[in-house]
Amino acid sequence: MARTAGPMIVVMQATLLVLAGGDSRRMGRTKAWLEVGETTLVRWVIERLGPSFSEVVLSFAEPEQVRELVPYRIVFDRKPSAGPLAGLEAGLSTSLNDVTFAVACDMPYVTREVAEMAVAASLGCDAAIPRVAGRPEPACAAYRRSALPKITAALDAGRLKASDLAEELDVTWLEGLEPGLFRSLNSPDDYERFRHELSRGDN
Repeated sequence: MARTAGPMIVVMQATLLVLAGGDSRRMGRTKAWLEVGETTLVRWVIERLGPSFSEVVLSFAEPEQVRELVPYRIVFDRKPSAGPLAGLEAGLSTSLNDVTFAVACDMPYVTREVAEMAVAASLGCDAAIPRVAGRPEPACAAYRRSALPKITAALDAGRLKASDLAEELDVTWLEGLEPGLFRSLNSPDDYERFRHELSRGDN
């Protein structure tokens, strides 16, 4: 009997770092553990992107944010209340690979194709960062270990805006990508819209 092979997933020697340490003020509850079908948002993002990576790491701001056991390595921020940069530092400093693709757990529309493109584009520079309508997307980008000293220096100097860090890094910009891929679930309305799209099979 003839069999039809499914799409082959190429596993990259790179780390998937899911940033889950946000304070979720607009959402009103921790985004990582929002229900998505029979799983949670953070697990859904990992299941969507993780098969392409040789390692998966979860970054939280503090241990109190961890609500359930997960079969992945978990790291915590060195600097409190320092936003995504602190999560990047924690992940890059423990990554087993030279390249780490970081993605915020509230960006569920990001595809494997975007991740693979960013990892490939990071060769020979500090980072490959998408830019949409002139705005960097540093919470969905590939970083090499060479970026770590500059991230640590920015944190220690109190420069916490991740988008400003690009000015200090050697960056390959990823242009022309579909803006919808970088939508974030910032509010309950965003979350309900995502769940509705998921139920219709739009993702």
